[in-house]
Amino acid sequence: MNTKLDIIKHAVVLFNKKGFFNVSIKDITETMGISPGNFTYHFKRKEYLLSAIQEQILDNAIEIMPSDQYVTLFHFEEMFKKFYVIQRQYRFFFLEISYLMVEYPGIMRGYKIATTKRLEGARDLVNHFITSGRLVPESDRIDYTIIIQTLWMTSTFWSTRMAIIDQKRSVVIEDSPIQNLWGILLPYLTEKGYKEYVEITKYHTTQHNINFKNI
Repeated sequence: MNTKLDIIKHAVVLFNKKGFFNVSIKDITETMGISPGNFTYHFKRKEYLLSAIQEQILDNAIEIMPSDQYVTLFHFEEMFKKFYVIQRQYRFFFLEISYLMVEYPGIMRGYKIATTKRLEGARDLVNHFITSGRLVPESDRIDYTIIIQTLWMTSTFWSTRMAIIDQKRSVVIEDSPIQNLWGILLPYLTEKGYKEYVEITKYHTTQHNINFKNI
């Protein structure tokens, strides 16, 4: 048994349930049935645990602009789907990210650096979609830097949005940002890009029907 990884695993569950700032080291050790000394052997302070969790999140980061494959709009969707899986797995991190930035600026600096690199990668991806005829060119009326930032904010703070909105009373179609992200990008798709989007939609509809029949 890897006690260090086990601590991270149990801590993430508790943080997701109660919030990072509402869970103490004692809560974690009591849940696991280990001594406080066993905890501090691996993580001297709670913020060291946060740093280890952040490393896991960054290790699972999605490559924005892969160089070893043919990149289409399918990649756009799959990229955000994978990111949303990470976001759900570490829900507390994204719900409390603004507070964590203030409380632990040294630790969170790594996430800020990684985010900057992702935004740069996103620009490369957008440039690829423009040159490959999937997105309309940038102009005085179209600023892809703003669009990229909007996509990033929508995906990163989706958990916060879902926590604020009462899903039982809202018209949210599903607990996923994918449709919203497509809604941001759709107005800028060329005819070629839109046809590819329609194919993606048809593919998912077909997969949904197949999965439904197998239930």
